[in-house]
Amino acid sequence: MCGLAVTGCWSRGPVVQFVEGVVVFDGQPVADATVFFTPEGDAAGLPATGRTTADGTFRLNGFRGARAGAGTAIGTYVVTIVKFESAPIPEPDASGVLPQAPPDQKVSNLLPAEYAEGTTSPLRVAVKEGRNQYRFELVGKPGGEAK
Repeated sequence: MCGLAVTGCWSRGPVVQFVEGVVVFDGQPVADATVFFTPEGDAAGLPATGRTTADGTFRLNGFRGARAGAGTAIGTYVVTIVKFESAPIPEPDASGVLPQAPPDQKVSNLLPAEYAEGTTSPLRVAVKEGRNQYRFELVGKPGGEAK
């Protein structure tokens, strides 16, 4: 009885499934990209995100109380992927004051724009019970300025 009580009392957060994968663009792994899983339409699910490492791999982290690196809930998801680049952040002057960033500073998406928006991304996945692994091979021309 004690073991049952401990299991019930100590379980926290939503039930999630392990999700990992790799992002490739033009045949090369994509480092420092952000991968978003958003429940499709009215489908059940848990929004989640992950960041790619140098070899293009990521592990998903669900929002709303899921344990870091654990994944996301069972469901159907739209996948969006972005990798932003901007001008370098100015260094503080000798007194430690950071100069104001220019108002026209641009942020560019280094991946094709279609993958940045849920309405245009062709990437759809179904997260199932157990371990889920995905490979996203992106094609197209880098996306230009971010909105």
